[in-house]
Amino acid sequence: MIKWVVIMAIYAAPLHASTEKPMEWKGQFGGPAAAGSEVVRDIKGWKILWRLLGKDAPPFDFRKFIAVAVFPGERPTGGFTVEFAEPEMKGKDLVVRHRIKAPGGFATQAFTQPWAVRAFPRPKGKAVVEASSP
Repeated sequence: MIKWVVIMAIYAAPLHASTEKPMEWKGQFGGPAAAGSEVVRDIKGWKILWRLLGKDAPPFDFRKFIAVAVFPGERPTGGFTVEFAEPEMKGKDLVVRHRIKAPGGFATQAFTQPWAVRAFPRPKGKAVVEASSP
């Protein structure tokens, strides 16, 4: 019986770790009117980013992570979201791809300024942000 419990623990741990959701924050209002992205590597930039979004900066560990913020720009309705793809390492650099998803059904009939911020493991090199094809 103990042998079975140990085997299950060994196989369950990697499964749990791989399904853990990354730290991510999103909103429909408060992002800049112009489309763009930003890589944040330190606490000073983190506080500036959250001040821009009109929110308090949540705790963040810059020893382990960097943050990537994506702003689709002003949109005519609600429901637009940012979807991040799995990051890819190219040498020491981290490539972060994303795409902007349009609303799929009913949406708020108001101008919105969506945004998304996601944590990624800190690379030894730089972080490159790229838009993916829809």
